Amino acid sequence: MKRFLLPAASLFVLGTATPSLAYDPSTLKSLLEGPETWNELRSQSSRSHIDLDNAQLEDARLDCANLQDASLVRAQLSGTSMNHANLKRANLFLARMKRMDLKNASLREATLCRTDLKNSFMNNTDLRQSNLAMADLRWAHLAESDLRGAFLEQVKLFGADLSSSDLRGANLSGAEMLAQARLDGALLSQNTIMPDGSRATRLDATLRGARFMKEPEREPVRMSTTMLPPAAAARPDAAPTAAARPDATPAAPPETLPTVLEQDVDTWNAMRQEQPDLQPDMEDENLSDAHLEHANMANLAMQNATMDGADMDNADFTGSELSGSSWKRADLAEAVFRQARLNGADFERAYMRKADLGEADLTGAQFHGTRLQECNLQNAVLTNANLFNADLSKADLRGTDLTGARLLDTVLQGTLISPETTLPSGTPATRNWAVLRGARFIDHDE
Repeated sequence: MKRFLLPAASLFVLGTATPSLAYDPSTLKSLLEGPETWNELRSQSSRSHIDLDNAQLEDARLDCANLQDASLVRAQLSGTSMNHANLKRANLFLARMKRMDLKNASLREATLCRTDLKNSFMNNTDLRQSNLAMADLRWAHLAESDLRGAFLEQVKLFGADLSSSDLRGANLSGAEMLAQARLDGALLSQNTIMPDGSRATRLDATLRGARFMKEPEREPVRMSTTMLPPAAAARPDAAPTAAARPDATPAAPPETLPTVLEQDVDTWNAMRQEQPDLQPDMEDENLSDAHLEHANMANLAMQNATMDGADMDNADFTGSELSGSSWKRADLAEAVFRQARLNGADFERAYMRKADLGEADLTGAQFHGTRLQECNLQNAVLTNANLFNADLSKADLRGTDLTGARLLDTVLQGTLISPETTLPSGTPATRNWAVLRGARFIDHDE
């Protein structure tokens, strides 16, 4: 498929009190060629403004780079090495930072709201007063990091290593899966706000293997989470987008829409709402590692598309044609697949907690090691599906057709089963079958 890029996606701009200078891509290239050259350039222009919004910097070697005060909104940084880098007050709103090396880096007062930091190495990193609201820190390594006064509202912490980190004054209100994070040796105080909104106590620390220090009580840290920071706002010299003009509607041709989707989900959703008849060609599309939370993907033809490693929490695929699609290791929490056609789809090790797969056709689908806790699979077709080592605890399988499905080592604890559920043998489910597997049998009379 031919690609068309949106304009001005990743230019490097140096500005001062006088009119700013817009450099060509060779300036960005100088960053990628080596931090020494870059740091020298910065030292010669101490008042410069760095614009790297949407920059493509995956797998770059930027150790010790000086990116203080840089704007890296939606930047692509997965796999990049920034050990000992200076990112103080940097704006990394919605940046993709999977598997990054940020050991001993300074991210003090940085904006990391809604940033993807899964599996990143941030040992001994300075994150004081940083805004990590709604960031994804699953499996992140934060041992001995300094998170004093950090805003961690609604962060995802499953599998995160926070051992020996300093969490005094950190606000963890609404944080998800803190119980599954490692906190041994971490330092808490009464100014640490726990996920339930309460102040941490010595007992909270003891139960998690952490330490507790009493200090003067302060007001909880609060930061903005609802809108882009000022650096991400439209610049004075930037042309207004179609979505921002009340008298205009998007006019992108269908072949450009997949790229629009990858660059700005809000623009994509607005275009789909205003032009419902516009049908982009998404067959065989590759959206691996894309950042597409809340994307409107309903009623699309996406046969054989690849979404491996993509972040698609809360995305809507209602009624879409997705036969032969691949979703390996994708994040699909609370995604909607109602009445979607997913024959032969591969969801190996995907995270699909609370996803809605009601009435979906999942014939022959692969769910090896997939986490499907609390999913809705009512009246879905899972004939010949592979559910080996999948976790379906508390999922709803009432009326689901499991004929020929492989349920070896499948977790069914608390899963809802009904007489309309068809077992792998092709026979109706029974109470005895459900009880033996720790599931709940819901009869008509209950």
